[in-house]
Amino acid sequence: MFTDDKFLQVCERYREIHERKPLAALVARHGEVLDRTAELEGYARRSNSQDDELDQLGAERTVLDVAIGDAQMAARSQLAAQRAEKIAEITRTAQDPANLERPGGGTQPGGQPGAPAFVRGKLGTRLETAAETIQRAGNPWRDRDSGPLSRTETGAGLIARAHTALGALEPQLTRDGCQKLAEAMAEEASWPGVMIKRSKDEAAQAAELWLALSNPFYAQAFRSVLRYPGEFMGSGGTGFETLSDEERQAWRDVRTNELVRAAFSEASGAAGAFAIPLDLHPDIILTNAGSANPFRRLARNVVSTTNVAEFVTSAGSTANWLAEGTAVADTTPTLGQLAITHYKEAVWIFGSFEVLQDTALGTQVPALVADAKDRLEVVAFTTGTGSAQPFGIITHGTSDASVGALTAAMVYGLHQALPPRFRVGDGAKPAWLANVTIMNALRQIPAFAGAVNPILNDNQSDSIPEVLSIDIFECSAMDALNVTSGHKNLAILDMNSFVITSRQPELLLYEPLFKDQATGRPAGQAGWFSWSRTGSDLTTATACQFHTT
Repeated sequence: MFTDDKFLQVCERYREIHERKPLAALVARHGEVLDRTAELEGYARRSNSQDDELDQLGAERTVLDVAIGDAQMAARSQLAAQRAEKIAEITRTAQDPANLERPGGGTQPGGQPGAPAFVRGKLGTRLETAAETIQRAGNPWRDRDSGPLSRTETGAGLIARAHTALGALEPQLTRDGCQKLAEAMAEEASWPGVMIKRSKDEAAQAAELWLALSNPFYAQAFRSVLRYPGEFMGSGGTGFETLSDEERQAWRDVRTNELVRAAFSEASGAAGAFAIPLDLHPDIILTNAGSANPFRRLARNVVSTTNVAEFVTSAGSTANWLAEGTAVADTTPTLGQLAITHYKEAVWIFGSFEVLQDTALGTQVPALVADAKDRLEVVAFTTGTGSAQPFGIITHGTSDASVGALTAAMVYGLHQALPPRFRVGDGAKPAWLANVTIMNALRQIPAFAGAVNPILNDNQSDSIPEVLSIDIFECSAMDALNVTSGHKNLAILDMNSFVITSRQPELLLYEPLFKDQATGRPAGQAGWFSWSRTGSDLTTATACQFHTT
């Protein structure tokens, strides 16, 4: 047994050992002490060293009991102080009217100045209002004083604001759509074998355009135009009086944007011309998922703000084994240029005054434009000649040497003909394209002699059929015939090497009075004219291999 002085000395030593340990460590050690104490006390006979250990454990347990009590009290005091501080902060915040939520809050009519809008329900259950978007994401479209962006805003500042805006609108624009727009603000973008460079001014102009077209108040105003287009004709249109201050300012930002004004000048003038907002843009939002046009979904999409999209291409350098003391060979890569010209595609949608008045045809214009463009583009992206239309994969691709109806050997030959860079290289996105008729024919061709399974495999977890472990997609513009007569009916290509460029902005013009072409008299009809500019081409001919029967 310890004497009193010895016990106090042992306790002091254990107090120094456990003084700064956290509560969890103290509790854990306390449990170990209790377990060892119970074990020693269970012995019928103990040695002198075991008796001494039992005394040591008793002293340590006493110290641990006190330390655990002090630690628990300190934790409760700290929690109470944190709660008091949080309550005080909430009280201070609640005293500011700008932080209170009220019906019709935010910048909506009738709301308290600065009060955030009250968001009801989950995102996606209904169309989010502009005020709700800004409450959720902040307001990169305005200066801190809620005024329009200063013309002295730096290019880097515009780009930073545009990135913030795109991030806020990702639920509407999709991640892929935001990525396309973000790449248009990069001074340099590249992928294997291809590089595109932009000046700082071009990147800043693109950012300023995205800020204008992505403003949720502009999209809100644009929907009013689709419902009542006649009221927004010209500078004196009465429809502008129905817009809120925020909508009018957003509208003004678009109309005064340099790229939009340049596009208007290429049309018939600004009267009745409207730039389509980003969240309704058919090139950015793929609304026609059911069509047999896989190109915009799979290819390399580049958003452009110039008349011709120019890229620098290179087949890369060459490495050599070098003997000692031998001069290195000149292996500087040869640089080429890929210039993709934008061609105009147009859609004209019209109806009688009665139809426009009795239906919601105007609000469906963006979806109708997207469907019409989808059907036009699938042909151009497949077999486009480059004359008044973009180049297609067949036009600039490479045909195989075999001739005749498809066989398994020809499919293997096409697969082998696609260079490794485009088939298995870094960044490669290989895919087969074929008409559904040819896909069904492949389902009837054995994978090899004596095989019971077809060369096209439908049994895939993602429901996308495969040929030789590469996805095959239906393309309605591919040739559907499989007889010997020069039909180009099956292609394998690296989709990242097929570049589709979209010139921005896209315009929508309203014609309030369509006249009869024969008499020149009013026909009681009005319509929408949409036009945009698109280009496409392969970066190199070997990136696409196709079979010719």
